[in-house]
Amino acid sequence: MKKRILIVEDEKDLERVVEDTLLREGFDVVKAFDGEKGLDAFYLYNPDLILLDINLPQKNGWEVCKEIRGESNVPIIMMTARDSEIDELKGLSIGADDYITKPFSLKILAVKVKKALKIDHNSSYQFRGLSFDFKSGELVVDGEKMELTRREIQFLEYMIKNKGMIFPRETLLNEIWGYDFEGNDRVVDTLVKRVRKKMGNYNEMLRTIRGMGYLFDESKTQSF
Repeated sequence: MKKRILIVEDEKDLERVVEDTLLREGFDVVKAFDGEKGLDAFYLYNPDLILLDINLPQKNGWEVCKEIRGESNVPIIMMTARDSEIDELKGLSIGADDYITKPFSLKILAVKVKKALKIDHNSSYQFRGLSFDFKSGELVVDGEKMELTRREIQFLEYMIKNKGMIFPRETLLNEIWGYDFEGNDRVVDTLVKRVRKKMGNYNEMLRTIRGMGYLFDESKTQSF
């Protein structure tokens, strides 16, 4: 399932670019523009992480953080233009997990969010609505868990970890079936067809390069 991020920020332009960044990273996003609505959204949507501004209408970020921390251990990252050490210490002391000062790098924000959510890209892959866990072999497509066979798991992991590289059938046979496999190399084509079907809207990421082999290519999903 996608991780859900709650953004509580009254600067709508900033909120918009943060939302766009998180959506590109494959997160689900809900938002609120003042402290009271932020609390309402927290109780309603049960987010996995909260990005919380300090200078908010209705209730400020300190108040919101204190109330949420009294109810939940959900990770909270404070976003603020207040860059004094005292403010940072205050935010951390009332339960915030991290603190980022405006203006900030969107790339750094994304890294902080993934770190707080303990998303380890060495053990999982996520692109928009598609996620694949290398440890469990779980494939989730737009919120729906897809059942994979052992060879489908091995194949998808191999292609994702080597994305951007073209592999001929012979290489895939050796990697997935083993060097002593004596069957026809067309089993690779059948496996690819099965995996593509289970990838749904993301099936074009598994590309056929005529006369060469197969390629895992994220650019084929840019249109949706």
